[in-house]
Amino acid sequence: MQFFTAIVLAAAGFAAAAPVTESSENAATSVLEARARSGDMTYYDPGLGACGRTNGPNDAIVAVPFAFFTAANPNKDPMCGRKLKVNYKGKSKTVTIVDKCYGCKGNDIDVTPSVFKELAGGLGAGRVKVTWDFV
Repeated sequence: MQFFTAIVLAAAGFAAAAPVTESSENAATSVLEARARSGDMTYYDPGLGACGRTNGPNDAIVAVPFAFFTAANPNKDPMCGRKLKVNYKGKSKTVTIVDKCYGCKGNDIDVTPSVFKELAGGLGAGRVKVTWDFV
C-alpha cells in the first residue's frame, strides 16, 4: 500500500520531504544564525522577564521579539540565556536574552538603559539602528 501511495503522490506532483533530523535542523539553524541581523534598538526598565529572572537597569540583558520564542513554557524556552553581540557605530556589547519584547518587530531589540548608554552614548536617541548576531 505504501508503494501505491508513493506512486499516486508522485503522479500528482507531490514530492516526499526528507525527514528532518536533529543534525540537519541544527545545521539549518547555524546557517541562519551566522548572518548578522539588523533592526532598531530601544531601551526599557526590566523587572521579572519572560525567562523567569528578575533583572535591573544595569544588567547586560536583552528582550527579543516574542516570535523568537517557541516553547509553551517561556521559562524553558531555548532562547532564554542565549547571548547576542550587539553592534553600533564601531562599539559592541554581549547581552543575554531574558525577556520577550512584544513591541519589537522583525529584528528589533530592547536593552537596558545601561547597555543603550554604553552603545549609543546616552539615552537621548531613544531608538538607533543596530546589527546583532547570536554568539
